[in-house]
Amino acid sequence: METEGAYVLREQTGTSGLEQTVRAAVASLAEHDIPHLIAGGLAVQEHGYFRVTLDADIIVPDAAEAAEFLTGDLSGPFVREPGFEDTLRDKRTGIQINFLPAAGVVKAGCRVPFPVPDKVSATPQFVPLEALLSLKLDSWNNSPARRARDKGDAVELILKRKLPRDFAVDAAVRALYVQLWDELTAEK
Repeated sequence: METEGAYVLREQTGTSGLEQTVRAAVASLAEHDIPHLIAGGLAVQEHGYFRVTLDADIIVPDAAEAAEFLTGDLSGPFVREPGFEDTLRDKRTGIQINFLPAAGVVKAGCRVPFPVPDKVSATPQFVPLEALLSLKLDSWNNSPARRARDKGDAVELILKRKLPRDFAVDAAVRALYVQLWDELTAEK
């Protein structure tokens, strides 16, 4: 996509099908006039922490509608994952796409909503770093055992990007960010 290090990671780990899948999905969304934002591990890669991910998280205004449009052409590459209304699989690459509802949250108890995408584009649009870090901290805070990777992503983004203590994260996770930042600074 745009970050050279993320591209190299995908090539070296055999996950370049992820890029093919995302490009096809967002092109199809654009054909149907649906704005999007890429979140999750792929956004983490594009924001500078190069770690492996095997699926794509795409925020859209209406997850059911997006899934319907991408699977409407039965000869197309996307099929629904049985038992998961908003999850598709690319038949060519095996990559899963998870559609996330704009203004929704990861799970009950979370306080940072997914941003609302407003740009229709045939090229991948990524969640801004402030929003991504806020989502990662909120997810980890509400499921610390199951979402430990989200904490790791937050730590690595803070370190790799040399983020300041007053970085503009969501107010709902501001204290958590400052605490984590202070702990990282104390360990230098």
